[in-house]
Amino acid sequence: MKRVWCNVCGLGLIIAVVLFGLPLFTRNQPTEAAGMLDRYNPVVPEETVYVATGGCSVEWVANRHGGRDYRYRLQRYSRLGTARQVLLQVTDAPLTPHAYLAVRTKGQTVLSWHRVKASAIPSAARRKLAR
Repeated sequence: MKRVWCNVCGLGLIIAVVLFGLPLFTRNQPTEAAGMLDRYNPVVPEETVYVATGGCSVEWVANRHGGRDYRYRLQRYSRLGTARQVLLQVTDAPLTPHAYLAVRTKGQTVLSWHRVKASAIPSAARRKLAR
């Protein structure tokens, strides 16, 4: 019985280390693999962050529908002004340059996004985006 208890505790410890340690490896890794790992990790919180589309790197690839997918590597800021990088993928039409976006993320995964006015962005994030 003692051996079973030790095995269960060891397995629980391994799972906890993986769940809580994995976000440290995916942080600032704007890749599809990092986004997939964060999407399914239950300890990674969802949050709304803010980005500006001016001066960002963009690449495009042909998609299976005959259009283009545009991938933007953006510097994003939380409502407190904490910076991270994120990969935003848009289908068929590029983003408007020099626009502000509110992006719903879960770690490196972009769940949704929409355009916002600069006045709707919290002041700490707005100061960082204005640079």
